[in-house]
Amino acid sequence: MATIDPSTLPGQPVDPSQAQGAQIPLQSFTIPDFPPEAAGLKALTLTSDIKVDEYQNLLSEPWNIPALPGSIESLTLELFSMGYPPGYLAALASRLPNLKSVVVYSQLFAGITAESQADAIAFFKALPNLRAVHLLDVFAKEKFFREAGKWLRYNTSDAPGEARRGLMFLEVNYTFRHEDEDFLHKIQATELPDLIGPGLISCSFNIATPENVEDDPDDPANLQEAGNKQGVMAFNKSVAPDPVIALTEEENSPKGLRALNLTLYTLTTKDLKKVLETQKHVMVLNVTLEVEPGEDWKKGLLEALEPCKSLEQVEVVANPTLQFFMEVQNPRHGVMGKTFPSAEEMKSLSSKCEKMSAFSVSILRAPNFGTVEWAKKDGEWAGGVTEGKGVPAAPPS
Repeated sequence: MATIDPSTLPGQPVDPSQAQGAQIPLQSFTIPDFPPEAAGLKALTLTSDIKVDEYQNLLSEPWNIPALPGSIESLTLELFSMGYPPGYLAALASRLPNLKSVVVYSQLFAGITAESQADAIAFFKALPNLRAVHLLDVFAKEKFFREAGKWLRYNTSDAPGEARRGLMFLEVNYTFRHEDEDFLHKIQATELPDLIGPGLISCSFNIATPENVEDDPDDPANLQEAGNKQGVMAFNKSVAPDPVIALTEEENSPKGLRALNLTLYTLTTKDLKKVLETQKHVMVLNVTLEVEPGEDWKKGLLEALEPCKSLEQVEVVANPTLQFFMEVQNPRHGVMGKTFPSAEEMKSLSSKCEKMSAFSVSILRAPNFGTVEWAKKDGEWAGGVTEGKGVPAAPPS
């Protein structure tokens, strides 16, 4: 059987005995043997190089996972678009009992069958030492995240192999695609909060803008005019109770959260206030909020932020109501300046949140609609509001 020569990732090949990480492209689900000198590897990346027209057949073909270095603590699984053969993930986990970090990128991780979904859940159950999970453009059928969450949170079970400390770092990221009208419907929005547990220091449910879509004339998205569209969409406020409850209820809510990203969900300022009253130690906050135009909404925002004394950086992704959306399209209305904090209001906020150093706002991460950028320099707040089309805002009258 073929063997692999581990090398640093990224970088040039090095002496295998000195390598810290190895990346293996796979054209099937069989992993090649590792040489003895790879015994000290810390990180392993498996990347699918499986041809699209062969993928489905390979899911039912025999496969083999050899003994893997017990020193491996980090595993990355890339581009396994249609998942894995049933039993594969559980076997992989059994070969890597000391994993502390798992990154899964761009795939239907749990496959499409009940057997493959059970296998993906068994994968997490078999890894009691996991401290970090990063799910990047990872999709799954119903009930997967809910079932997986049982094995990613703190558990005091006396049953062998079930007790665990749970995650410290959780990242769930989706890259928004304008050309896919059903994009949000493919995300298990009500189940993802079941991944939240008491040990989390960092928790992220992020919706990201596609990178450089407009720069590639050969990108199929451009042919559908997606490249002319900006920003993202987030789940509306009807879904907000799920993450809010998970972050505030006594049993599973984080006890020492420092970084929180909730841009995938739209909260009201009342939702945000409830979250921050529980998560008082958050230092970095990214949140999507339903935004009404005017001073009343601004007051609600400031009241939500003020109790969280540890705040250092805040990003607000504004999900506009119809009224706000109508007004923001005409820069002469000055709605951004009327709705978001002025320099004096930032000064007042930072008198209560003394570590505050940065505050920004976008309309669904689409810069054409205007932005707010405040940064604290030498004790003073610099920056301000830019209305749509890049026109600096006039002070509100």
